[in-house]
Amino acid sequence: MPAQTYNTKNGVKPRYDGHGTEFGAMHRDLGPGMLMFDVDGMRVNVEAELVMRNQDTVFVEYRLDNSNVRFVAIFELKRDKTQNTIKALDTRNDANSIARSYMAKTLCARLFVVFATNGKQPFEFYEKDTDTGEHKKCGVLYYEHGNEQDRTEKSKAFWKDVLKITRY
Repeated sequence: MPAQTYNTKNGVKPRYDGHGTEFGAMHRDLGPGMLMFDVDGMRVNVEAELVMRNQDTVFVEYRLDNSNVRFVAIFELKRDKTQNTIKALDTRNDANSIARSYMAKTLCARLFVVFATNGKQPFEFYEKDTDTGEHKKCGVLYYEHGNEQDRTEKSKAFWKDVLKITRY
């Protein structure tokens, strides 16, 4: 099967390997300056161990001002919303969630858990409070499948109006 490529006419560089997720492609629609990297594999020892697997991906959004990096948000993308993946919202009892919250707090970044539908949109966003452990549903990002203009417009509006994440 050939590698899937994504259109990045807006000047955002594509993935060098031609792979990636729909979430990553959607984020590229936000345009230059809305920087993000994904954590493909990681093992962190805090008070618990955080292990990322292929079905779950962590994305870290950041801003670069000259050579200063400011972390904005951490997004943990879950391939599907299941009884098992919903545990990611429990920062009091789930070791991985405790570690993710600690990482976000350490980076001074907001923390989101995003549930996909079979790895694709619609994306259901929850924000987690890294101090209290509480979570709240932010909303659902949905766009017309295969319509790049709709994806771009809805993604930008969702980041700005729902998540309140801006370029600067």
